[in-house]
Amino acid sequence: MKDGTYLKLNDTFILSHAKTGYWVAIGETTLDDTLDGQYVGVWTNPETDEVFCDRSVWVADLDTAGKLAIQFVQKAIWDCANETEIWTYTLV
Repeated sequence: MKDGTYLKLNDTFILSHAKTGYWVAIGETTLDDTLDGQYVGVWTNPETDEVFCDRSVWVADLDTAGKLAIQFVQKAIWDCANETEIWTYTLV
């Protein structure tokens, strides 16, 4: 599975093509533990090739996304419009 955010529907993972808003991880998970209707972010650490899965939520505005990321002790959020991460330390 390529890096990206996926919606699980009927036991199938569908890649999200969100062009606005922000993805925020709210906790580690596995693909097997992801329920239908939930989003999971999949990303690979380029230094170790280790793959991570995070339960994720989509948030429309940066302020709310940043607060949620800090609440769930995340290092970054994903900016859909610019296709890049935003480090939470830059939001405080």
